[in-house]
Amino acid sequence: MSRVDKFNPLKSGAVERKRDELRGGSCGKLMMEEPRYASIRTDAINYGLVSDVIYPMSAGKEASIFLAKWKEHSIILKVYRLWQTPHSISQQKGYVRKASKKRTRFILGLIEDITVQEFDTLQACFRAGVAVPTPIGRVANYLTMRFIGDGEEPAPQLREVNLENPDSVLNTILDEYLKMYRDAHYVHGDLSGYNILWWQERPWIIDVPQGETVGVHSDMNRVELILRRDIGNVLSYFETYGIERDAEQILNVFLDAYIPENRKHYRELRPDGLELG
Repeated sequence: MSRVDKFNPLKSGAVERKRDELRGGSCGKLMMEEPRYASIRTDAINYGLVSDVIYPMSAGKEASIFLAKWKEHSIILKVYRLWQTPHSISQQKGYVRKASKKRTRFILGLIEDITVQEFDTLQACFRAGVAVPTPIGRVANYLTMRFIGDGEEPAPQLREVNLENPDSVLNTILDEYLKMYRDAHYVHGDLSGYNILWWQERPWIIDVPQGETVGVHSDMNRVELILRRDIGNVLSYFETYGIERDAEQILNVFLDAYIPENRKHYRELRPDGLELG
């Protein structure tokens, strides 16, 4: 079973029929129309991911977020868009599917892989004990996860709250990110006051599709750059509270905690002139 179909709860062929519909038939031309709310709601229910879709919460450049229901429980439905600018490579040069290793120009294949990547990242972080939304299910370019908030009221972003003990909150955020890096072996890639929620007196890390795996095949120079940027963004936010920390010292705590064994000496092999600041 491929990693794309692994968390598909359906056995009825609904996803295959949807793919054919988007293609305009099994041998037809791809239909490039962005799905509307009614279509998204119908698909999500038919896929067995939700009982209902209540309303759209936000729309980013790559995905739309909806408040949905699974029976009486509020959950998040995230739907990746089919034809935004970042995915033009699928039209121009094709895209090698992670599931099949085959090149395709079918954009849904690219978007499915992005959706799977986010599901895998959330699952790895959740298992490592990181405070992230619990992943629930995934079908095609649809992903469901735990709703962080009360009832149908979403938790605010960190930037929207006035913290009573910001120094302690900063420590908690850095501890959570350290678990994400050291134990789940991922870097976030866009950690900031926008991608941290504040709920039940603690921070929750969200929005991880751009996260990258840290492993034996990783470019540790790039990993270091991402860590430095994420840590810097978090520290910049807390400077508004008058808190100052040494970003390089924090970065070295992360790198001392975990580097793949075969990458231990990456700094010694760094090309001359490569700037990571």
